[in-house]
Amino acid sequence: MRLSIQMILRTSIGFAAVLVFCSLFAVGARAASLNSYAAYVNATSSLSVFDAGETSPDALIPGETPGRDTESNKKIVYLTFDDGPSENTDAILSILRQNHIHATFFVSGMYPQYRHLIKKAYDEGNTIGLHTETHKYDIYRSEDTYFNDLNQIAQIVKSEIGFVPAYVRFPGGSSNTVSRNYAQGIMGKLAAELNKRGYQYYDWNADSTDAAHSEDAVDDLVKHATDCNDNNVVLLCHDAPGKGTTVQALQRIIDNYRSRGYTFRGISRNSYAPHQPIAN
Repeated sequence: MRLSIQMILRTSIGFAAVLVFCSLFAVGARAASLNSYAAYVNATSSLSVFDAGETSPDALIPGETPGRDTESNKKIVYLTFDDGPSENTDAILSILRQNHIHATFFVSGMYPQYRHLIKKAYDEGNTIGLHTETHKYDIYRSEDTYFNDLNQIAQIVKSEIGFVPAYVRFPGGSSNTVSRNYAQGIMGKLAAELNKRGYQYYDWNADSTDAAHSEDAVDDLVKHATDCNDNNVVLLCHDAPGKGTTVQALQRIIDNYRSRGYTFRGISRNSYAPHQPIAN
């Protein structure tokens, strides 16, 4: 009987030792896991401002350039508005809501009193892209001056919607020639560097001409804006002071394309990204 008790005691002590060992192992494993997670958080949080969020498919991801260079078979119009937000943004958003469609806003920092409309446009389901903070053409003096300016609007947008979008439009488009006044060959360098950083730039294959002809009659803007029969239409419009005729033309532009079987979307990672021939 005494032997049995000793055996029981030994067995109990051994079992207890195993429990202690397992507990220590579990604590160590959890600590290791927490350390690994902490290392992950530290690594991801130290990424540059050009990778600002994992919460949206539109967010910048270094090394993962969005966009496609071929059109889809579906008939889609991508309404795009440059230069805002401005005094006209609310009116544009109202028309989009009434038609249950979305567009893309390539925003700048030119009119800070309307900055809150970036978030409003995003919250209503529209896509936000970057157009540079100042929209001054002397940003084409060098890669540094361009990206410094782009970084400023990136941070403004991040403060409004929580991340930096991966979508960019050059002031004047990638085919602009005004950049020659500041640096020869700069546009090709910027286009390549944008892609390296995970951005995609979007030109257009349809133009409302409201940039150069903001005082044109509404009929003329509608005619220019709807003069495209491609499957994927990326239409250039402007959201800036003095573009009231663009707002007046917008409903007719929407009606025209709808009558031809088109739907409307905001730009996404899989959208067609038209590139015009780079001229500098």
